[in-house]
Amino acid sequence: MEFDRENYPVPMQTGSLGGAAVAGMPTIKQRLDMAVRQAEERLQAVKRAKEILDKNPELEELLNIMQKSHF
Repeated sequence: MEFDRENYPVPMQTGSLGGAAVAGMPTIKQRLDMAVRQAEERLQAVKRAKEILDKNPELEELLNIMQKSHF
């Protein structure tokens, strides 16, 4: 497969990074911190959804109708 070099950048060939961090790539610790933060946000959203559904059980039927009707 050939690429038109005027319109598409040619990827750089790099050797060993020699332990240097790649610019813009988060560390393992940063990735873990981000994953924990996202999991906590999802948990809060799920708890809130459960709370709403517990107070309004008819919403489940409404959501099922909407999902089946694709709107």
